[in-house]
Amino acid sequence: MAFQLYNASAGSGKTYTLTKEYLKILLVAPANDAYKKILAITFTNKAVEEMKSRIVESLIAFTEEEVSEKTADFMQEIASEIKLDVHSIQVKSRKILKNLIHNYAAFDISTIDKFTHRIIRTFTHDLNLPTNFDVTLDTDELLKNAIDVVVAKAGEDKQLTDILINFAKNKTDDDKSWDVTLDLYEVSKLILNEEHFFNFGKLSDKSVDDFSKIAEKIKLKIESNKSKIKENSKKILDDFTANNLTKDDFDRGTFYNHIVNLFHEKATDYDFVNDREITVPKKSNNLEVVESFSASWKQKLSIIYSAQNENALFDLIIKNMIPLSLINVIYQEYKQLQEDQNVLSISDFNTIIHNEIKDQPAPFIYERLGDRYRHYFIDEFQDTSQLQWENFVPLIDNALASEDLDGTKGSLMIVGDPKQSIYRWRGGKAEQFIDLSNEENPFSNKDKRVKNLPKNYRSYSEVIDFNNQFFQFLSGEFTNEAYQKLYQETANQEVNAKKGGFVSVSFLNDNIEINDEIADDENITEKDKQYLSKTLEIIQSSIANGFEYSDIVLLTRKTRNGVLLANFLTENNIPIISSETLLIQNASEVKFIINFLEYLNSANNQESKINWLYYVAKEKVSKQEIHQFITETKDLSETDLEKYLSDFECKISFENCRKKSLYEAVENIVHVFLKEKTTISYVQYFLDLVLERNVKYQTSIADFLEYWKKTGFKQSIPSPEGEKAIRIMTIHKSKGLEFPVVIYPFADDSLNPRTNNIWIPMEDESVDMPQALVKNTKVLEKYNDKTNEIYQTKSQEEILDTINVLYVALTRAEEQLHIISSYKVTAKGEISTSKTLATYFINFLEQNANFSIEQKDYVFGNPERKSQPKLFSKNKAEIHAVENALDFSSIKIAKKEALMWGTLQQDAIEFGNILHQILSYIITKNDLQFALTKSLEEGLIQHSQKTIFEEKVNQIINHPELEDFFNPSYTVFTEHNIISPNEVNLKPDRLVIHNNEAFLIDYKTGLPEEKHKNQIENYARVIEKMSVNVSKKVLLYIGEELKIIHL
Repeated sequence: MAFQLYNASAGSGKTYTLTKEYLKILLVAPANDAYKKILAITFTNKAVEEMKSRIVESLIAFTEEEVSEKTADFMQEIASEIKLDVHSIQVKSRKILKNLIHNYAAFDISTIDKFTHRIIRTFTHDLNLPTNFDVTLDTDELLKNAIDVVVAKAGEDKQLTDILINFAKNKTDDDKSWDVTLDLYEVSKLILNEEHFFNFGKLSDKSVDDFSKIAEKIKLKIESNKSKIKENSKKILDDFTANNLTKDDFDRGTFYNHIVNLFHEKATDYDFVNDREITVPKKSNNLEVVESFSASWKQKLSIIYSAQNENALFDLIIKNMIPLSLINVIYQEYKQLQEDQNVLSISDFNTIIHNEIKDQPAPFIYERLGDRYRHYFIDEFQDTSQLQWENFVPLIDNALASEDLDGTKGSLMIVGDPKQSIYRWRGGKAEQFIDLSNEENPFSNKDKRVKNLPKNYRSYSEVIDFNNQFFQFLSGEFTNEAYQKLYQETANQEVNAKKGGFVSVSFLNDNIEINDEIADDENITEKDKQYLSKTLEIIQSSIANGFEYSDIVLLTRKTRNGVLLANFLTENNIPIISSETLLIQNASEVKFIINFLEYLNSANNQESKINWLYYVAKEKVSKQEIHQFITETKDLSETDLEKYLSDFECKISFENCRKKSLYEAVENIVHVFLKEKTTISYVQYFLDLVLERNVKYQTSIADFLEYWKKTGFKQSIPSPEGEKAIRIMTIHKSKGLEFPVVIYPFADDSLNPRTNNIWIPMEDESVDMPQALVKNTKVLEKYNDKTNEIYQTKSQEEILDTINVLYVALTRAEEQLHIISSYKVTAKGEISTSKTLATYFINFLEQNANFSIEQKDYVFGNPERKSQPKLFSKNKAEIHAVENALDFSSIKIAKKEALMWGTLQQDAIEFGNILHQILSYIITKNDLQFALTKSLEEGLIQHSQKTIFEEKVNQIINHPELEDFFNPSYTVFTEHNIISPNEVNLKPDRLVIHNNEAFLIDYKTGLPEEKHKNQIENYARVIEKMSVNVSKKVLLYIGEELKIIHL
């Protein structure tokens, strides 16, 4: 079969099926290196490692003399499908494994981002990209910087300034912050969203001025429509006056008030053309008059409603017009930043391939890649974006439509589950998988098979039965037939041999006992407290029923709820692992280092100083002495503070730390203050982060602190396996995972439509804009059939996305599933009509469990544990702290020939060169010792030579003829490039500026030459172009004797 598509619901053995199909290709291939012709694509590094491990472990298991029952069954299943006997499979597996070990790099199972990166690297020359570009994941930061650049231009560009000022005014008029950067960011980040990519392309030719003109046209149309509304409502009011009709001549005065409100431009939701009739009370004597005018009034109202609907749409368009008008400006700055920083955002990969490479013939792409794949596997296809899929189609089509010389035909296997498509916001579309599973086939080879994996191997029967019934029930929420069919036909899974399990659905009870340990925080509502108490109750019950903390996961939709749970459980001494606990910024050791760096960056930062002193005090003195420690140290000079700290075995020089590279400074801080904690994962990860920033960007302390403030604080350590702690994670992060016990609190998210930005066509040709970006509101439903269709489509997509997230959450459970929700009860004792997730649960329970307001808990199955505890047999290797850090000063690499060669001439030349280098480290006379220390650290000189060089440098910096060159009050530049139009880059050894006067000195070795004089004269000529007078020009010849020549 050329193209196989597997619909793999949760727990249905997706990875098992992928592994089996991959192994079948290896085992039937004539050669032992068929893996070289297979490309397997998935979405995370963890999934890559899992698939590779499964394949290699299976091959190893097949080669064993005595195989386990599980391996024997697996081999037998493969043997029956490929018509080989088990012995042949074992022999072939040994050959494949031997070949694979020697060519592991060709074992191509990769993330989709890594593969697209590889394609772009191959085509860097064609794309005019630098060959050494870096890949950045921090796209948001780049975009924010681009917006900052654009906003910073306000005041320089008048048109841009006016637009930003008007935007800020509009925001303040709406009682919002005047800060426009957030709004610009919200619209601009859509550039990087593939769903919006094509739409923005249609506006790429529009300038800021074009958008301004379009906005003016729309405003004129709004005023024209207002006139229409006023004019037609006035005609109806005139009819009232002429025929003596009053409010009393209409039922409840509704129609009369409606017309008055329209005339005065007041909001009104009534529709007397399509929804309501113009009715008259029985007591009125003007029934015939009203009936005679009704048709005329409705005609006028049709004009009014049409104008209203158009204005409502125009208002939406205008609100996004200013940020939209700046899109191209921001995008250009974004691209410029990428070029300046020599980086390429990972989010740009698919766009680049789509624009530049996709239309290349597949054989050419294969040739450039150096590979020719015959077989493709795509895992988690529901997460594949439209661009990613379109970029793959030409490659796959070429493979499916041809065969190798040995007769091997190409194949494609796609595995996924549209019910687990929860990444629409980054391009993943369930619809793409749904279409392929129906009639769509983009390949010239139409040989296709769709197969459902029917059995759930993960969960116990009670969990499977509950989810089957619940999600089939929710299929009724869809009006979209494809979505309805999806949940009707594929949400009903077969059970496995694991019988039993437990499901509970609980609703908050106003009378629930709230745990006393909950902090009285104004940000925590009473409902939050009830959720937390109920969650703790279920955890305690699960532990009592035989589960461990490590068996339990708490799933949340919002990060805030996860933080609440983490804080609450920590206060109740329950061990947890959460995204919050894994953040390195929350480690006290990392906080200490950051505070120390902030102090090094600014010695006046008293807050940071006290914070790091407090940490030192906690480690070095008793609790009672902490206050005294801080009081005694907070106002000390750095010299006195160094002495004070040395009494506590903390010997550090603040000044030396400031002179070191970022990594060396941090390493020194860690060695002095955190010597016993260097093996803590948070500290190790932080050191790795610092080293990466230091090596890649030559980051200073100030630069690193800026990076940390913006995005660095988000870094977290990997989640440890086998920890006896409850896990807290968002539903999105739990995808692909499974847990014995799943607790889903805070299950009450609103089902109201979200007001996301969407694109609508502009049918008014007088407005020179093919489409507009607007908020998705009910206004679109009323405007015309096309916008109504867009609105309904988006509404159905939102329902699908909501139910998909719910599906992912509830199908993580192996044995027990606990849902905690809530609903509002009105004063009449009825359930509120506001739609939340609770609505789904209530409607389901009404049909399946006799729901009533009085009953708060509904259970299915037995809560006693049936499974055996999982044993973690892996022994953790302990990393011991390094007792004594390597003293780099004891390692010297002889860099200069003077340290190795013995001739007097060579020694003299090298002596002068080294002296030259040492002088470049010196700004003022006070830098002598620093310059010598640095020279020792870098291996320029040896300790035995220090005195010789110290004497010679002293001669120079204290020479009376050179006094101005080392004056501490002057501005000094050593070894700085001078860039001037039509000139080569110039680099004088030392340039000193004072009161618009310049002093130049150049160091030389050997005998004076004319070219030396010409060189310094050339420096002076270029400097004087900058309107600076060069009053001193000196050539200093360095040797056994100093020779000073004034020019």
